[in-house]
Amino acid sequence: MIRLGPYHRQPMSRISTTWDIGRSTGLCAATGTHLEPGSPCIVALVEREDDLSAPLARMDFSDAGWNSPQRPKGVIAFWRAIVAAPNEKRRGFVDDQTLLDLFDRLGGDERPHRVRFRFVLMLLLVRKKLLRVSGTESASGVETWHVLPRGAAEGESPVAVVNPKLDEAAMKEVTDQLGEVLDGAW
Repeated sequence: MIRLGPYHRQPMSRISTTWDIGRSTGLCAATGTHLEPGSPCIVALVEREDDLSAPLARMDFSDAGWNSPQRPKGVIAFWRAIVAAPNEKRRGFVDDQTLLDLFDRLGGDERPHRVRFRFVLMLLLVRKKLLRVSGTESASGVETWHVLPRGAAEGESPVAVVNPKLDEAAMKEVTDQLGEVLDGAW
């Protein structure tokens, strides 16, 4: 039996962020033009090396802005979306495959904020039954979880995910950040 600890009991969907990824400004981050309701846009999760207190930020782009030289460096992930009308009900904008792709992209990156983000993302994917925990191990004080995707073939090698041993405050911070990514389309 795997004991998930106190972080498993915390909700992963509502937001009150410490790392404020932000909501849509309604403007293209590259051109400054207004993003019209009903028009396509690109929502990007961007790493900000200039502000370590808020290392991840949301940026919205028109198609023209996204394809311009002003596209930012440090894009971790991006999604195509449709700009919502002001009175339209918000809905999440990240599908399951996008979450799995983001999880894969963060693999091998040892920067602390990405290790924390990937671990909490893994917990969410386990909760959604897109990944399953096949075991854990500890060596030299480092706990590693091993996970397999849903429907993995017999004998498939699991993916190793380092448990950063987050305290309650750090877990809430990263959970809120992930919730902002999942919930913060418009």
